[in-house]
Amino acid sequence: MKKLLGLLFVSSFVLLAGCHQQKESPYNRTNPNQDYERLLNTHIFAACQNAGKPYATYSLATLNKRPSNDDPRYKVTFFNGPCEGETIWTTDVLLKTAAVGAEPLPKGTVLLRNFWNPKDPYDQEKADRWHKGVVSSSERLNKGIVDMEFPRDRNDFMPAREGVYLHNVRYIVQPEVKDVRTFL
Repeated sequence: MKKLLGLLFVSSFVLLAGCHQQKESPYNRTNPNQDYERLLNTHIFAACQNAGKPYATYSLATLNKRPSNDDPRYKVTFFNGPCEGETIWTTDVLLKTAAVGAEPLPKGTVLLRNFWNPKDPYDQEKADRWHKGVVSSSERLNKGIVDMEFPRDRNDFMPAREGVYLHNVRYIVQPEVKDVRTFL
Protein backbone atom coordinates (compact mmCIF):
# COMPACT_ATOMS: atom_id res chain seq x y z
CA MET A 1 0.00 0.00 0.00
CA LYS A 2 2.83 2.39 0.88
CA LYS A 3 4.54 1.60 -2.41
CA LEU A 4 1.33 2.28 -4.33
CA LEU A 5 0.81 5.65 -2.61
CA GLY A 6 4.46 6.56 -3.15
CA LEU A 7 4.18 5.65 -6.85
CA LEU A 8 0.99 7.73 -7.25
CA PHE A 9 2.59 10.70 -5.47
CA VAL A 10 5.73 10.57 -7.66
CA SER A 11 3.75 10.15 -10.90
CA SER A 12 1.39 13.03 -10.06
CA PHE A 13 4.38 15.25 -9.22
CA VAL A 14 6.00 14.41 -12.59
CA LEU A 15 2.73 15.14 -14.44
CA LEU A 16 2.31 18.49 -12.69
CA ALA A 17 5.91 19.46 -13.38
CA GLY A 18 5.48 18.55 -17.07
CA CYS A 19 2.25 20.57 -17.37
CA HIS A 20 3.83 23.56 -15.63
CA GLN A 21 6.63 23.76 -18.20
CA GLN A 22 4.22 23.67 -21.17
CA LYS A 23 1.99 26.42 -19.83
CA GLU A 24 2.25 29.72 -21.75
CA SER A 25 1.12 33.16 -20.87
CA PRO A 26 -2.28 34.01 -22.43
CA TYR A 27 -1.04 37.55 -23.16
CA ASN A 28 1.87 37.80 -25.57
CA ARG A 29 3.72 41.02 -24.69
CA THR A 30 6.05 40.84 -27.70
CA ASN A 31 3.35 40.88 -30.36
CA PRO A 32 4.48 43.22 -33.19
CA ASN A 33 0.92 44.59 -33.58
CA GLN A 34 0.96 45.82 -30.00
CA ASP A 35 4.51 47.19 -30.24
CA TYR A 36 3.70 49.21 -33.37
CA GLU A 37 0.48 50.66 -31.95
CA ARG A 38 2.19 51.38 -28.62
CA LEU A 39 4.97 53.26 -30.47
CA LEU A 40 2.44 55.45 -32.28
CA ASN A 41 0.32 56.05 -29.16
CA THR A 42 3.17 56.96 -26.81
CA HIS A 43 4.61 59.68 -29.08
CA ILE A 44 3.15 62.74 -30.77
CA PHE A 45 3.52 63.76 -34.40
CA ALA A 46 5.32 67.05 -35.04
CA ALA A 47 6.05 68.82 -38.32
CA CYS A 48 9.67 68.14 -39.16
CA GLN A 49 9.76 69.81 -42.56
CA ASN A 50 7.55 72.56 -44.05
CA ALA A 51 5.80 73.31 -40.75
CA GLY A 52 2.47 75.09 -41.11
CA LYS A 53 1.99 74.00 -44.75
CA PRO A 54 -0.58 71.43 -45.95
CA TYR A 55 2.25 69.29 -47.32
CA ALA A 56 4.28 69.26 -44.07
CA THR A 57 6.22 66.12 -43.21
CA TYR A 58 5.43 64.81 -39.73
CA SER A 59 7.62 62.52 -37.65
CA LEU A 60 7.23 60.89 -34.27
CA ALA A 61 8.43 63.09 -31.44
CA THR A 62 8.64 63.16 -27.67
CA LEU A 63 6.80 66.04 -26.00
CA ASN A 64 9.21 67.91 -23.70
CA LYS A 65 7.18 71.00 -22.81
CA ARG A 66 3.59 72.11 -23.35
CA PRO A 67 2.62 75.69 -24.29
CA SER A 68 2.23 78.28 -21.56
CA ASN A 69 0.44 81.63 -21.37
CA ASP A 70 3.62 83.37 -22.54
CA ASP A 71 4.64 80.97 -25.34
CA PRO A 72 2.09 79.05 -27.49
CA ARG A 73 4.74 76.64 -28.83
CA TYR A 74 5.52 73.03 -27.91
CA LYS A 75 9.08 71.88 -27.25
CA VAL A 76 9.63 68.49 -28.92
CA THR A 77 12.50 66.12 -29.62
CA PHE A 78 12.16 64.00 -32.77
CA PHE A 79 12.20 60.26 -32.18
CA ASN A 80 12.77 59.28 -35.83
CA GLY A 81 12.60 60.62 -39.38
CA PRO A 82 14.73 63.19 -41.18
CA CYS A 83 15.09 65.34 -38.03
CA GLU A 84 15.87 62.47 -35.62
CA GLY A 85 17.38 63.71 -32.35
CA GLU A 86 16.67 67.40 -33.05
CA THR A 87 14.87 69.50 -30.43
CA ILE A 88 12.69 72.33 -31.73
CA TRP A 89 9.92 74.71 -30.66
CA THR A 90 6.81 74.44 -32.86
CA THR A 91 3.05 74.96 -32.93
CA ASP A 92 2.42 72.36 -35.68
CA VAL A 93 1.86 69.18 -33.62
CA LEU A 94 -0.70 66.38 -33.65
CA LEU A 95 -1.16 65.36 -30.03
CA LYS A 96 -3.38 62.32 -30.48
CA THR A 97 -4.09 59.95 -33.36
CA ALA A 98 -6.08 56.73 -33.61
CA ALA A 99 -5.97 53.73 -35.93
CA VAL A 100 -8.56 53.56 -38.72
CA GLY A 101 -10.83 50.52 -38.65
CA ALA A 102 -13.19 49.06 -41.24
CA GLU A 103 -15.85 51.75 -40.74
CA PRO A 104 -16.83 53.92 -43.72
CA LEU A 105 -14.68 56.99 -44.29
CA PRO A 106 -16.67 60.00 -45.54
CA LYS A 107 -15.26 62.01 -48.41
CA GLY A 108 -13.35 65.05 -47.10
CA THR A 109 -12.08 63.42 -43.89
CA VAL A 110 -8.52 64.51 -43.11
CA LEU A 111 -6.24 61.60 -42.17
CA LEU A 112 -2.56 61.16 -41.43
CA ARG A 113 -0.91 58.69 -43.78
CA ASN A 114 2.41 56.90 -43.74
CA PHE A 115 4.56 58.33 -46.53
CA TRP A 116 6.10 54.95 -47.42
CA ASN A 117 2.72 53.10 -47.51
CA PRO A 118 4.29 49.68 -46.74
CA LYS A 119 2.35 46.52 -47.49
CA ASP A 120 3.40 45.01 -44.14
CA PRO A 121 1.19 46.71 -41.54
CA TYR A 122 3.75 46.50 -38.75
CA ASP A 123 6.92 47.65 -40.49
CA GLN A 124 8.38 49.96 -37.83
CA GLU A 125 11.32 50.80 -40.07
CA LYS A 126 8.95 52.72 -42.34
CA ALA A 127 7.03 54.69 -39.70
CA ASP A 128 9.20 57.79 -39.81
CA ARG A 129 7.45 60.15 -42.28
CA TRP A 130 3.79 61.03 -42.33
CA HIS A 131 1.62 63.50 -44.34
CA LYS A 132 -1.90 64.83 -44.02
CA GLY A 133 -4.30 63.84 -46.76
CA VAL A 134 -8.00 64.09 -47.57
CA VAL A 135 -10.23 61.09 -48.33
CA SER A 136 -11.43 61.35 -51.94
CA SER A 137 -13.10 57.94 -52.31
CA SER A 138 -13.79 54.91 -50.16
CA GLU A 139 -14.96 52.60 -52.94
CA ARG A 140 -12.03 50.20 -52.41
CA LEU A 141 -12.45 49.82 -48.63
CA ASN A 142 -13.40 46.15 -49.09
CA LYS A 143 -9.87 45.64 -50.50
CA GLY A 144 -8.31 47.52 -47.57
CA ILE A 145 -7.45 50.64 -49.62
CA VAL A 146 -8.67 54.23 -49.31
CA ASP A 147 -8.14 56.81 -52.06
CA MET A 148 -6.64 60.08 -50.81
CA GLU A 149 -5.80 63.51 -52.17
CA PHE A 150 -2.79 65.53 -51.07
CA PRO A 151 -3.44 69.25 -51.67
CA ARG A 152 -0.44 71.57 -51.75
CA ASP A 153 -2.30 74.76 -50.74
CA ARG A 154 -5.79 76.11 -50.12
CA ASN A 155 -6.40 76.75 -53.85
CA ASP A 156 -5.23 73.35 -55.09
CA PHE A 157 -8.29 71.70 -56.65
CA MET A 158 -6.30 69.13 -58.67
CA PRO A 159 -4.11 67.58 -55.95
CA ALA A 160 -1.97 64.47 -56.16
CA ARG A 161 -4.01 61.29 -55.62
CA GLU A 162 -2.97 57.93 -54.28
CA GLY A 163 -4.45 54.69 -52.93
CA VAL A 164 -3.30 54.02 -49.37
CA TYR A 165 -3.59 50.82 -47.34
CA LEU A 166 -5.92 51.25 -44.37
CA HIS A 167 -3.22 50.15 -41.92
CA ASN A 168 -1.11 53.13 -43.05
CA VAL A 169 -3.63 55.85 -42.16
CA ARG A 170 -4.64 57.30 -38.79
CA TYR A 171 -7.39 59.60 -37.59
CA ILE A 172 -6.19 62.93 -36.25
CA VAL A 173 -8.04 63.13 -32.93
CA GLN A 174 -6.41 66.13 -31.29
CA PRO A 175 -6.32 68.86 -32.50
CA GLU A 176 -9.20 68.58 -34.97
CA VAL A 177 -8.00 69.22 -38.52
CA LYS A 178 -10.16 70.29 -41.46
CA ASP A 179 -9.48 70.26 -45.19
CA VAL A 180 -7.23 73.22 -46.06
CA ARG A 181 -8.96 73.95 -49.35
CA THR A 182 -11.64 76.63 -49.47
CA PHE A 183 -14.50 75.79 -51.79
CA LEU A 184 -16.56 78.56 -53.35
